[in-house]
Amino acid sequence: MKKIVVLLCCTVILLCGCGKEKETAKKVQGKDLKQLETAMLKADTTLPEMVTVRGSDKDAELNFTALSDLEYDRISDYFYAYAKDGSAEEIAVVKLKDEVDVAPMMDSINQHLKDRKGSLQEYAPDQVGLVEQAVVTYEGNDVVMIVSKKSGLVQKEFKGNTEKDK
Repeated sequence: MKKIVVLLCCTVILLCGCGKEKETAKKVQGKDLKQLETAMLKADTTLPEMVTVRGSDKDAELNFTALSDLEYDRISDYFYAYAKDGSAEEIAVVKLKDEVDVAPMMDSINQHLKDRKGSLQEYAPDQVGLVEQAVVTYEGNDVVMIVSKKSGLVQKEFKGNTEKDK
């Protein structure tokens, strides 16, 4: 009988503790993503006016489909900034719930870039080279896409800010 009571108490303690940890982590992730977004967009001063959609937006799931076809329930949070004038520049960071989804997310982003390149060949062929130089990488559960003239500086901000989060 004592073993059962002890086992039940341990289970309750574990469940309560895990729930609070996940809630805290989610709050911290949201704050860090906003800071990361600001730093990355400021890193390339040549960017045109950008439109940004976020995981906190009302139509977040619908907006996410412009970037990826990965199931939205796998996403913890994201931001996706794209050029208002339709030029090639885009910057996105996707925070995944599980690290096993990194490869599928990167595949999805690479497909997005392939589609984007095809579109640009039709109406702005001078922009295709920028898409061909895109950076797609990850750090932990965070996947990043950078289509920018100064992608190295933007990537440096991504790496620097994600290393601080560890």
